[in-house]
Amino acid sequence: MNIFERALAALSPDRALRRARARAALNVVMNYDAAQAGRRGSSWRPTASDADAAAVRRARLAFIARDMIRNTPLAARAQAVIAGNVVGTGILPKVRGGTSSQQAALSQVIQDHLLTTAIDADGRNTLFGLQRLAMNAVIDAGEVLIRRRQRLRSDRLPLALQLQLIEADYIDTSRTGIADAGGQIREGIEYDAIGRRVAYWLFDEHPGSNARWIKSFQSHRVPASDILHVYRQDRPGQMRGVSWFAPVALALQDLADGQDAQLMRQKIAACFAAFVTDDGDGQSGKAGEVDDLGGTIVPGTIRRLKPGEDVTFAEPPAVTGHEEFTRAVLRTVAAGMGITYEALSGDLSNVNFTSYKAGRIEMDQAIAAWQWLMLIPQMMQPIGRWIIEEWALENAVVPKRGLTLDWVAPVRPLIDPAREIGALRDKVRSGFAARQQVIRELGDDPDDVMREQIADAEAADKAGLKFDSDARNAVAGQPGSAGHGQTNEPAGGAGGKGQDPNGQ
Repeated sequence: MNIFERALAALSPDRALRRARARAALNVVMNYDAAQAGRRGSSWRPTASDADAAAVRRARLAFIARDMIRNTPLAARAQAVIAGNVVGTGILPKVRGGTSSQQAALSQVIQDHLLTTAIDADGRNTLFGLQRLAMNAVIDAGEVLIRRRQRLRSDRLPLALQLQLIEADYIDTSRTGIADAGGQIREGIEYDAIGRRVAYWLFDEHPGSNARWIKSFQSHRVPASDILHVYRQDRPGQMRGVSWFAPVALALQDLADGQDAQLMRQKIAACFAAFVTDDGDGQSGKAGEVDDLGGTIVPGTIRRLKPGEDVTFAEPPAVTGHEEFTRAVLRTVAAGMGITYEALSGDLSNVNFTSYKAGRIEMDQAIAAWQWLMLIPQMMQPIGRWIIEEWALENAVVPKRGLTLDWVAPVRPLIDPAREIGALRDKVRSGFAARQQVIRELGDDPDDVMREQIADAEAADKAGLKFDSDARNAVAGQPGSAGHGQTNEPAGGAGGKGQDPNGQ
């Protein structure tokens, strides 16, 4: 202890103890090279901000991402790959629980309302189309809002409820301050005294609209019970989303600029031109002829030079390794977006079944996480509750306990069906997995598959047809047979314990 520390300990032992603890903690931190300030870490920008303070410019990130998607093919490809794998042709609703009559009624609502454009407040998309739009918005802006719109019975909809997708730009972030009952408003979202969301302050029109009839933009309070806020939460306490392109935006833009420069280099190299110089007597051209070189040279140009003129071409260094550089950047971008290089680039030249399958396993895990940890719990399950509530209200029905809408993710396509189907079949036969589990892994509903199989069997029996895909008709040792891969000899061998008493 130095003189100051000894004096501090005599006057204020508590402060001296806190100082000693802080110094000890600092010494521990400084033992990590990454925690030290120096030349190697000069590009870091460490801050003590929370998730939302760190993303205070999230709106600009969203604008940049949208610009890249509009103008950069690879950015549009990344968005399409993620949305296509997460949503596919649609995350299917499935009625669970309740009575048989309630299940039948809700199934009809699904057919008439959810699977038609009646569910969309704009009248353009089915529920599956809204899923795709929502996922696109989450990828580019980091978040999306879904508003419940109650309708009148006179609107003659199958269900007096529609969904309106709203970009996060509608949130009035200027609304910040103290709310009623000890709550607060932060960036347009209102919270109660214990931190629950109670309302959103939304503009009536998109603040970026160029509609001439809009004279002013006003925001109004919308109860949180009518709003679904969908975003990927990356940090505890994070209240809003951030564009998924944030980690890779600069790399994508640099790649796009580099490709433009490479294309320009090729165009310049293609500009073969010829130049003619006369002998100095001025008689080569027509009288009074002046041939201006202008500012550009196009392919096939023939220019006449005046006496004494000459043309010197610059010789820029050759650009080599462009393909390797492009692949390296694309691998970085793919890793930042959570997808494979092959899915982003479409380049399958250097993969085989094993390597592609290994990459797909990682990507499939990310896709499943985005489905089951974000889109389904934040969007689809609440929508299912809204549908059941509105249906019960309109029909004066008390839903039986357990009546819900479950959701079935889209089928994950098999890479090599010949190999993978056999492996799945062996898992079931060996008792390592249930048949229903395998059907779910393939993205289908076991109950639906069973009903369809029963219907197929009944139709085949009625028509007097037999198929080897039906296990009842399969021949031992053939696909579909319970004895596939075994001999036809009875257990125990000829004359053994497994032999038929009649010797047959």
